[in-house]
Amino acid sequence: MSTKSAYILKLLNIVSWIAFIGLCVKAGSLLASYGVSMFINEVGAKNLPLGLDLSALKAYDQIDYSIMVFCLTAITIFEALIFYAVIQIFMKINFISPFHETIGKLIQKMSGFSLIVGLLSNVTVSYSEKFTAMGIQLPNLMQHIGLGDAFLFFAGILYFISQLFAKGIELQKESELTI
Repeated sequence: MSTKSAYILKLLNIVSWIAFIGLCVKAGSLLASYGVSMFINEVGAKNLPLGLDLSALKAYDQIDYSIMVFCLTAITIFEALIFYAVIQIFMKINFISPFHETIGKLIQKMSGFSLIVGLLSNVTVSYSEKFTAMGIQLPNLMQHIGLGDAFLFFAGILYFISQLFAKGIELQKESELTI
């Protein structure tokens, strides 16, 4: 492998770690802000991470507020799990013999996590439209929900790649047996 490729892969590994840590912090801060808003001070609903303000939704109904925060937290956690799987791939891949069952399973996990993020994002968008139609303001919400359709497409691509990996594993095993 060339030094340029090795450098790019190291950079991608670092970016994956940064994204993973950032998403974990975001999920933790969503949960902490939710706890504060429910049990300590109602202002916590106004000061959710990254400018998210769900105070109008909390004033409307605490159960709907809880469901929305749960959905946002779940989306963030599954996005973090995607990056964790990428990190595991970087730690376990062997470029001399890259087609390994572990890598194939990790790619398949990433596909599943992406599918969950895509579906949950689309459900959350539909759920939030109910409140927007009632005139409840949910500023900056769409920035936190993510692009559900893009994750669904990503899940399909990753599933296809995992199937290619399964075939590559099969061919690599046959090659090892013939040698």
